[in-house]
Amino acid sequence: MKKILYLIIFVLTFVSLAHAAERNKIELDDGSALEAEILSFSEGKYTVRSSSLGVFQIEDSKVRNIHRIGTNDAAPVAPDAAAIQTELEKIQPAITGDPGIMSAIVGLFSDPDFQALFKDPEILKAVRSLDLKALTANEKFIKAMNHPTVQAIKQKIKGS
Repeated sequence: MKKILYLIIFVLTFVSLAHAAERNKIELDDGSALEAEILSFSEGKYTVRSSSLGVFQIEDSKVRNIHRIGTNDAAPVAPDAAAIQTELEKIQPAITGDPGIMSAIVGLFSDPDFQALFKDPEILKAVRSLDLKALTANEKFIKAMNHPTVQAIKQKIKGS
């Protein structure tokens, strides 16, 4: 279980770093849609930035679907597993060598969102195979990627 948590954190961090400032089409339950950058997800709300509306929050319960803009489903969205593994190996020392990051990772064991990740066979399969396309299409994974602790880890790694 611990090995899977570390792998999930590495992949979350990598995906967060790789997809920062990405534009998304957010479809709402009322049928409306908007283009925005997802800044974070916390306490059941997405914080987003739109060029026309600025920064604001959307309740998760009002979101029907989220799609990345400018991707072609037929084309690869992410690098291959070997490239991902190389990048993960680059950030691993920054993660494992920082007691604060390691403490934050251990704290995620008790987080309900992360417990849900551990129980989701699709996520576990995608993490093990480093299938970023499947992961970035999974709503639970996106929420986890925007978790405040993961965002804090991402910021610490960016600063190192």
